[in-house]
Amino acid sequence: MRKKITSVAAALLVAGAFTASAQENGNPFRVQGDNGEIVKVLPPQANAQANKDPQPVDAVQSGTSVYPGSYGSGPLLNHGGKIIQTAKFLAVFYDSTIPANISSGINSFINTFGGSNDYNIITQYTGSNGSISNSIANAGQLIDHAGVPRSISDAGVQSYLAGLFNAGRLSANATTIYGVYLPNGTKSTLGSSASCRSYCGYHSHFTYNGIQVKYAVFPYLTCSGCSLSGKSVLDMLTIVTSHEIREAVTDPGDNNTDAWYDSTGYEADDKCAWHNLYQLSNGSWVQPEYSNRDGGCVVFP
Repeated sequence: MRKKITSVAAALLVAGAFTASAQENGNPFRVQGDNGEIVKVLPPQANAQANKDPQPVDAVQSGTSVYPGSYGSGPLLNHGGKIIQTAKFLAVFYDSTIPANISSGINSFINTFGGSNDYNIITQYTGSNGSISNSIANAGQLIDHAGVPRSISDAGVQSYLAGLFNAGRLSANATTIYGVYLPNGTKSTLGSSASCRSYCGYHSHFTYNGIQVKYAVFPYLTCSGCSLSGKSVLDMLTIVTSHEIREAVTDPGDNNTDAWYDSTGYEADDKCAWHNLYQLSNGSWVQPEYSNRDGGCVVFP
């Protein structure tokens, strides 16, 4: 059932770490990273829905609606950490083999999503450093020519970004989320976990010259574990990107202090993952966001 609502290098790399207490046994949205730290991921649908979630994958839209959360327990709780107040998103395509429709599609998605209700619903989650802006800026794209590795670890992604900062190709900024899109055929790893088997994307942070750099990693989603019937690679990427952007803003983990997650360690988008997916006005697919104010996962028309 749904209900209507009316309101709505010369760099020191330090892996983004979360305390073990943030991880609950059996929580598929948490895996151990390269150094044993807890990294927050979006697991494949089958892993997340081991509890046989009865809700449909795609929402049947009729105005703004609220659906029950499928994971975790109760509302999001403020654990005293910072949020990103005025966030920006910068897409980094690791290799120029990325299809043009993917890079242009991500750009269109950010432009539409960034100023929408689908993003600014998270303004209800304030942090120790203040409130969240009602939009996220598109900081542009970098299409690199780094070559197509067979595999890249989380430490490798951090080193890659640090190399771009060192070379002056990007500027390190604490309010920018650097979305790293991996090429087709490249596996992402986090400790003993790997993309498609354990996750479809993740967000984390590391310290570069005293700056807390926030980033998210997006494998090229052609595998069965991270594919949905009727959805293209671009559709899958925008779904995962919507998940990781909002969680990076509401729980960036600055100085290893968490902000918003529920009593069992599930973040805002974890609670609404892989059900009632819907499309923005430009056709991009996203997932709902959990709203404390509305008591569930909100789908906008």
